[in-house]
Amino acid sequence: MGASLFFGKKYFFVGLEKKCYFCVFLVEHMKYREQELIKALEASFKAYKKHGARSTAKLKPIHKFLADTLAGIWGKTYTIHFLGEDNKEMTIEGKYYPKDIDITVAKNGNPVFCMGIKFVTSNYKQNANNYFENMMGETANIQALGSLPYAQLLILRLETPYYLKNETEIPSKIEVIKDKDIVKYLKLIFDSPQAHRPDYLGIQLIDIDEKTGRVSLSNIDNAFSKDTVKIVKKKVSIKNFFNEIETYKAYIKINNNNE
Repeated sequence: MGASLFFGKKYFFVGLEKKCYFCVFLVEHMKYREQELIKALEASFKAYKKHGARSTAKLKPIHKFLADTLAGIWGKTYTIHFLGEDNKEMTIEGKYYPKDIDITVAKNGNPVFCMGIKFVTSNYKQNANNYFENMMGETANIQALGSLPYAQLLILRLETPYYLKNETEIPSKIEVIKDKDIVKYLKLIFDSPQAHRPDYLGIQLIDIDEKTGRVSLSNIDNAFSKDTVKIVKKKVSIKNFFNEIETYKAYIKINNNNE
């Protein structure tokens, strides 16, 4: 029996028979670019250092990267709403309250896909439970509508500076992200489908040189337990995050064609 393998836009036939009885689709992601992510994070960090944590300036570069990536995935018939120089976030009438969504994919003015992004630059552990609870509440408010999927992307510094109230340059200490800081997110994504569990979850650990502002993606092999590393890489890596979103878009296309 033959099988066809699909890589990007090329088909490869495996087996002796010409007739294909089943197909295996392996999607090579062509929209996500690691170097573009790094550039966006560096720009966001530079804006954070210049304008401070409360300014929305630090959000614009990373939001634009995500918007550009989603635009490549969803195509020209969809519009992307996000916080940018000439763009603004879309307000969604959630199940319980209206919410300005970080990134919204829309068609004919109607939202079809939402994404939230949290880029934590300092004091993560102090606010870790608040971040987690807020993410679940935000997700539930949208997904409880029943027809609008929500993706969440969390970007953390593997070595996160902790600043006291009046500190701005030299942190009191450096806090290292450990298994216990990540495991609750892994439990969430493997939970049974419920409104508070995001349909798609991505976690990216990064390193930042405070002096130069250079960003690199962390090598987590020795940062967590072997099992945690395996799950992070295979289930919630940023590459898998965008692959799953692209697969969902393919499903939407098939579903629309059959209506």
